[in-house]
Amino acid sequence: MVTRILLLLLFVSFNFSTGASAEVPLKAAFIRDHQLWMKEGDKEIQLTAGQYVSFPQWSKDGQFIAYLAGEEKGEKTYLYIYDLKKKESYQPYPTIETSIIKWSPTSNQLAYISRGVLNVTKTKNGRPQGFENVSLGVSDFEWFPNGKEFIVSSQSNLLHTGWEPARLFKVPVDANLDPNKIKLFYTIQTNTTDLFAIDAEAFKWSPDGSWVSFLLTPTASWSNDSNTLSVLSSGGEHFQVIGKMLGYENWIKWAPTKNQLAFPCL
Repeated sequence: MVTRILLLLLFVSFNFSTGASAEVPLKAAFIRDHQLWMKEGDKEIQLTAGQYVSFPQWSKDGQFIAYLAGEEKGEKTYLYIYDLKKKESYQPYPTIETSIIKWSPTSNQLAYISRGVLNVTKTKNGRPQGFENVSLGVSDFEWFPNGKEFIVSSQSNLLHTGWEPARLFKVPVDANLDPNKIKLFYTIQTNTTDLFAIDAEAFKWSPDGSWVSFLLTPTASWSNDSNTLSVLSSGGEHFQVIGKMLGYENWIKWAPTKNQLAFPCL
């Protein structure tokens, strides 16, 4: 039920922002019995069969629904895209495993991570097909609101002096693995007493794009309530720790119209 409501709100927002007619039936994607379904007006349509589907996401213009499908335990998942115009699913990369997929906020370009490599789709015959490498050593990412860059995290290394600081990078979409195009965005000095983390994940932008929230995560040996919710300004000038919370991305919510963040306190 949570998935249904969230995707419906996202697609309604798109329709309103582009001035779509109120007479056009609203569409929502949801999962039922592990299959992808779509609700259009009062009609429900099953879009997949025989798959184990998760994490459906609408493209910017609503023509495509990207989703993951694979084994029931989720150990191996692959990217699929449903084309609403052609009414068919296709698998752009049959042999590439991925678990993190995100549409561009400005176009029908999809970014995903496979074995630590951040990639973006190219376009063929009007739909996402083919890919280009962007950056290596990526653990999580999010598009900047302009659709031209990514904020990227990479897991820290354990040195003989202890863990490295947690670092965030700014990566242009066309970086094409060129290290000269990748810039350090912010360095988070951590320690084992009050702010210990080796990685950052669950990036979410505020409504006006001036702040990004994320979870700083420690090693697996630490308890699940040791994650630190933090925010960083869009220019990388101001960093602020918000509080400790469990590692559940869906529990972090920006207000829809102002820079106010809601999360469960411990």
